[in-house]
Amino acid sequence: MEEFQVYLELDRSQQHDFLYPLLFREY
Repeated sequence: MEEFQVYLELDRSQQHDFLYPLLFREY
């Protein structure tokens, strides 16, 4: 789950809305 942390560190502001849909697609 290293990639997941990298995304969060990239930008919590922009990635915040980008992570939610991305997680749903993965699972």
